[in-house]
Amino acid sequence: MKKTTTLVLSGLFMVAVAATITSCNNADKDAAPAAVAEKAPAGKGQSYKIAYVLIDTLTSQYQKCKDLEEEFTKKRANAESTINAKGKTFTAQMQEFNRKYQSNQFTQQQFEAEQARLAKLQQDLESLQARLSNSLQEEYQKEFQALTDTIQNFTKSYAKEKGYDFILCKSSGIDNVLYANEAYDVTEEVVKALNKRYTKTAPKKEKK
Repeated sequence: MKKTTTLVLSGLFMVAVAATITSCNNADKDAAPAAVAEKAPAGKGQSYKIAYVLIDTLTSQYQKCKDLEEEFTKKRANAESTINAKGKTFTAQMQEFNRKYQSNQFTQQQFEAEQARLAKLQQDLESLQARLSNSLQEEYQKEFQALTDTIQNFTKSYAKEKGYDFILCKSSGIDNVLYANEAYDVTEEVVKALNKRYTKTAPKKEKK
């Protein structure tokens, strides 16, 4: 009897990215990354300065975002390694149990005691897997929320500095912007500024 022991945590990063996009699409003009054009509303002598940011490009080029993904890829691998190692031990003990059972090496009392022990071991393994998975997911969501806040706070100050009334976010997956002139794409400028700020605050990685 074999027990699947791999820890299923793949896709967390994409879920988190989607959360950023959703947050960006739902935020007001002071909150999210985004798009630049001038338009005078009908009947009003007022114009708005608007820009947009490609959120897919931002999350793939912003170093803090890449570091976060790398960090949790390692943590996920470590968790999977722990579960797999314990799973192999459990499988080996199950095989030994079956071998002894088939060769009638157990008394009834020994059989019941070993069966109970293995059942408890299996239950502990499943609990550990769930615990590690939930812990990683909660930690990841917390870190990614902090990342989202950083992007939104920067965008707010960036918009004020550049005089933008609105900054919209545009993506390939969830997109409320049906068309945007590439001349108003400020993604590169925003990514450069974010990476410059992050480089100053990020802890230096140890050389291998």
